[in-house]
Amino acid sequence: MAWTLRLSEDDEAALRAQATVEGRSKQEITREAIRNYLMRHQTWDDFVYDDLAS
Repeated sequence: MAWTLRLSEDDEAALRAQATVEGRSKQEITREAIRNYLMRHQTWDDFVYDDLAS
């Protein structure tokens, strides 16, 4: 999957500063933040399957 994330100048500067402090790439920090967000907001559908073969 490919995607483009557009940040404001202030957000870009904050991300750049965070990357410098942490010694990680901006891409790595952004990917981790999005993954964490998705996991926190994921809904799990509980499906109940009856054994229809019997």
